[in-house]
Amino acid sequence: MCATRTLLRLFILYHSVVRRKNIIGQNIRKDRKNAGMTQMELAAQLQLLGVKIDRSTIAKIELGLRPLSDIEVIAIARALKTPVLSLLGESETLFNQWIERNE
Repeated sequence: MCATRTLLRLFILYHSVVRRKNIIGQNIRKDRKNAGMTQMELAAQLQLLGVKIDRSTIAKIELGLRPLSDIEVIAIARALKTPVLSLLGESETLFNQWIERNE
């Protein structure tokens, strides 16, 4: 029974990791709202910077359902007029909380 429980916990943790693609999406959402921007406006600013991300992709990023490249993170920070570290600032804390919830 103990081995089954351990396997189940590992499966749930693995499934959660695969499902969650980023942990900074909630910071992006917070900074976007603080900047008074809609998802559409953020997407438009990114397009002007040469990063092809539409509104639905912004929604997926904010929900943690889509991974981001380093270029995209930098472009989002620039569009929001916020330092990159502001987006990444609490990532380790968020990651630790996420791990605790999934253990």
